[in-house]
Amino acid sequence: MVSSSDSGAAASNDVTDKAFTTYDIQACLFDPQRVEYLRNAIFQTVKPGDVVVDAGSGSGLLGMFAAQAGAARVYCLELNPEFIRVIEENARRNGLEHKIIARCGNAATYELPEKVDVLISEVISAGFFFEPQLQIVGHLRKFLKPGGAVVPSLMKNYVELIDAQEELYGLRLNFDSRFTELAGDHSLSRAAPYLDTDFLDPSDPMVDARIRVMGTGEGMANAVKITYDIEFAAGIWADKPTEFLLNPQIIFLTTGPVQIHAGQEYEISLNYLAGDSPLTCKIGVLPAGA
Repeated sequence: MVSSSDSGAAASNDVTDKAFTTYDIQACLFDPQRVEYLRNAIFQTVKPGDVVVDAGSGSGLLGMFAAQAGAARVYCLELNPEFIRVIEENARRNGLEHKIIARCGNAATYELPEKVDVLISEVISAGFFFEPQLQIVGHLRKFLKPGGAVVPSLMKNYVELIDAQEELYGLRLNFDSRFTELAGDHSLSRAAPYLDTDFLDPSDPMVDARIRVMGTGEGMANAVKITYDIEFAAGIWADKPTEFLLNPQIIFLTTGPVQIHAGQEYEISLNYLAGDSPLTCKIGVLPAGA
């Protein structure tokens, strides 16, 4: 039995030019658990006199934390032009305007004028869908000084087979992916790691993975669920969802459900461009060894 999931949507040629909306930026700003993780990581990592880049700066919050931690200069890169004024004004109102350099540009292509000690970039969702974290870090890492650091530092992605709830509000909603778990979602396999990323190391944004999972129940899998953990800095790990971070990505199998048996191994294949929509992801599911 084989199931492949391919919406027919072509992968985007450029997934790095996506600007967060004001709603997205404020959702990040007012997620206190996310902010605490990142603030602790920045204060642990940034040393007095460091040069820092905050990629996808939004309100400038993380850049201001770096300045407070002792950075000499912080380049706040933001694609959304209206937020350059917000970053600059936030810095001025906190007495940090002499350290913050706000620049409007695509962080995945922007050429920094100097090398940096710390790269901060948290544009992350499960599986690296939607947001060009890998492209941003892959580009800006060439500006890191020897011994430089990246915040967050590590990310681990996991995948499992599930029977996902399809009916909601009296309608069948089983085409688009979702990042919200519903009461009718039931796991049918163990979760297995498939994409461990150390942001100091080169990473191919084209994901092509084969993962074996063990069935844990009897049922029909109609979706995969992708979850992830983040290490923000040494010893600062997050594995539970906050208001904005660590929400799962649930992607329906478009060619129909697959019968799952407890104790049977299954192979899941995933092929997609990081930063693109889950609807472009090609998914295959079949019994291991078939």
